[in-house]
Amino acid sequence: MGAARVFRSMPGRVLTVATAFAGLVCLVAMAAGGGRELLRYGAVPLLVVLLVWAMFWRPRVEVSDGGIELRNVLRTVHVPWPAYRGADTRLALKIETTGGDYTAWATPARSGAPARRDLAKPVDARRTANGASADVAALEIAARHEALRKAGHLDRVPVQGAPVPTVRWHWDVVAGCAVLSVLVALGAAAG
Repeated sequence: MGAARVFRSMPGRVLTVATAFAGLVCLVAMAAGGGRELLRYGAVPLLVVLLVWAMFWRPRVEVSDGGIELRNVLRTVHVPWPAYRGADTRLALKIETTGGDYTAWATPARSGAPARRDLAKPVDARRTANGASADVAALEIAARHEALRKAGHLDRVPVQGAPVPTVRWHWDVVAGCAVLSVLVALGAAAG
């Protein structure tokens, strides 16, 4: 039906780049002060950069003909279209499915004057607007779902054995945070 559409937080990406730069400056300063400081406290900026990356760069919502993918901090949820039941955008994008509800970290609800201006625009203008607000993502999801339904792609779903959302945990992020936290604790104990 169409190309995949990805929603991310632009301010989150800017924050991650700024944090990575600050972390690099800290590491260089520690290395310039002697290898001992780098060994003792070098894990601190690395942990901060990893956490900011996991919370603000990595999360996204992808809408494709295959379904909705919510990549959050600790897990990714894939919602096939037959499992999709609706979306709520009060606090953030929440996808309602046959297997429960899932919230997207990458698409907060917009509030205030920018949201009122955006909602006053025609639906097509809102759907193509830049940004990762919950409302814009929900409009794209509803439009894609409706197009697939009208094309008949959702008619042949068996009642028994219908697809359900799948969850994939981000063990790499968990392990990285655990290892760096241990190194931070060891550095603090050595100080």
